[in-house]
Amino acid sequence: MKKKLLIAIAVTLSFGGYAQTKGTSALGLGVSLTKTKTNYTGGSLTGSNEDKTNSFTLGYGNFIKDNAKLGVEFSYSKYDFESNNGNYADGKSYGGNVNYQQYYPLLKKLYAYAGGRVGYFNQKIESLNPTGPYNTLKQNEYSVGAYGGLTWFVSQRFAFETNLLSANIIYSKTEETSPSNNYESNRKATNFNLTSQGFINNLGFKIYLLF
Repeated sequence: MKKKLLIAIAVTLSFGGYAQTKGTSALGLGVSLTKTKTNYTGGSLTGSNEDKTNSFTLGYGNFIKDNAKLGVEFSYSKYDFESNNGNYADGKSYGGNVNYQQYYPLLKKLYAYAGGRVGYFNQKIESLNPTGPYNTLKQNEYSVGAYGGLTWFVSQRFAFETNLLSANIIYSKTEETSPSNNYESNRKATNFNLTSQGFINNLGFKIYLLF
């Protein structure tokens, strides 16, 4: 009886710790869906507009040691803006990053994590207003950042993860083209800045398949 009890305890402990042990692989799918509708009034400015951004990520990581994961991630986003006065914008973006995450146990299967990443991002947005042609904006972005959040290792095969805060150093190059009937204007800009997102800003989640 004592032997069976010890075996049961060992199995339970291995089940709880399996997800974060060295050699485990994690295939992740991330989803972030945002939709904002704004109504405004004030004489000629009366109207409404709607912003929608749908972002998806696919990543692979490997626990190179207990509670430490090295991974690569690819992302795709679709952006739409529409207002009742005829202004419209449509954009797409893609990118990727290499990342490292360290996990810290909090309560049973709930873990906090902190990580760093190096990434690349590209986007193209075309906009139209009722009195003019399409404007095109293209941007290439390179970033180095730190971030953190929570992970719930639900079982031996699944985990849920959310990003709660982050800080990034970003270098970007932007090109904007505005054609008309007579000429085409171009504007180019280079930016270097530091951005941060506070607690529970830009909340999204990832689902991991562990194997």
